[in-house]
Amino acid sequence: MSGIVTRHRAPRRASLALSSGLLGVSTLISRVSTLALVVLLTRGAGVDAVGYYGLATLSASLVAIGLSFGMPTYLTRQVPAGLVQPSHVTRIHALRFAVLGTVAAVAYPVMAAVAPTDVSLGFFLFFAASMLDQWNETAWVRVRGTASAWKESVVNGCSSILLASVCAADLWLFDGLTFLDAARYCVMVAMLRSLAATVWSAAGRREPGGVPERLHLAKHLRQGFPYLVSDLLGLLYFRGDVLILSSFVAATQVGQYVSATGLINPAVQVASAMSVGALAYAAPRVFTGGEGGSEPTTIYRFFLQAGLAAAGVICVGLPLGVSILFGAEGGPILQLALILSLFLTARFANFGLSAILLAGGGASKRVLVLLASIAASVALNLVLVGRFGAMGSAWSAVVTEFVVAGALLWASRVRQLATPVALTMTGVVLAGGVMVASVSLFGLQTACLVVGACYLIWGIALLARQRRTARVLTYTGEAA
Repeated sequence: MSGIVTRHRAPRRASLALSSGLLGVSTLISRVSTLALVVLLTRGAGVDAVGYYGLATLSASLVAIGLSFGMPTYLTRQVPAGLVQPSHVTRIHALRFAVLGTVAAVAYPVMAAVAPTDVSLGFFLFFAASMLDQWNETAWVRVRGTASAWKESVVNGCSSILLASVCAADLWLFDGLTFLDAARYCVMVAMLRSLAATVWSAAGRREPGGVPERLHLAKHLRQGFPYLVSDLLGLLYFRGDVLILSSFVAATQVGQYVSATGLINPAVQVASAMSVGALAYAAPRVFTGGEGGSEPTTIYRFFLQAGLAAAGVICVGLPLGVSILFGAEGGPILQLALILSLFLTARFANFGLSAILLAGGGASKRVLVLLASIAASVALNLVLVGRFGAMGSAWSAVVTEFVVAGALLWASRVRQLATPVALTMTGVVLAGGVMVASVSLFGLQTACLVVGACYLIWGIALLARQRRTARVLTYTGEAA
């Protein structure tokens, strides 16, 4: 009897655009609001305050990831598939609150002793607010992939706008935004967001009849462990290049590379959030044999088109954005960001492949993929950074995505994706060729416009082909 897997009836499913697209939009709003908070905090409390804010949120993220035990991603796959009861999610969510709350209680005296007296309370409040945001992940798994998936996007987007608005009002209408005031606003908005996540995500969810099954916490922790390892390895994968770069080049080049990645990373975070929604969308189709199977081609094409749109818009806006943000010193940053746009296109597509792999139960294989990705990234950086500096690190990021795509394709074993993945990587190579030729012929700023136009034309062509195919299938069906 231990081999029997109980599946519970899942709510009505949502479309891929609702499950994934709205999460991307809300993440974009959150990133813009965070940027606004940084700007307001800089103007009101100074650059040092922004440094303490970044350190507090980074510390909370690292602690929360380590203590998540992989539950957010694990449950995002299991709950839409009907393999975990909603009541079990509620208990796990409560247990996570107890764990994170205990850590926060222990962290407060440590922060009070280590941080300067005038910022210690604000530092802890920022830490606590970030921990609450991490805690919300297990509440939202109850609606991800369902027709109520929009609730997560609405709550996160509106609360982010609220936070930025309150901080702006304090800066311009009152006595100026202080570090402690900003921390208080953050923790109050985080509490409001957590309350909405806990209550609203459970609204309208009906438990199956009969006696609830016992929560086998050890089993869930064991099954969630590969997701935890993937989260930690993913953090190393995305941060390791800066560590290697700093070992070979001067601080100026490191700063230029970090600035360039800062222009690209918000889009990468959007893609990461979209992959969570795609996982919730795909999981029930894999397990229950829904119509169209896991629809891997649809998911992959959706992420590729989103990546092309993001890369195109970013490239077109890069010359003006870099000029405003970095002034006369922005030339090297512009060149690095243009190269990293190739990375962005491939990364979006690979997030789609990753969601497909996880939906099919490939969490352990994803660990192997990440290990191969880290090995490739380290090897390429060691070879290229010493000779080409920050430019070598940027090109290493691009080439590593080819390794990631191949590893994900091998791990997922979805044959119909072989051609789309090969065409995507061929397109990235061609875009790289256009980039190099455009920089040589027209200069860097014009090259950004040319490459951005290529991305957008590529995306529009894919969309037009997809719609033409859909019309042909509809016509064929009606004729039959």
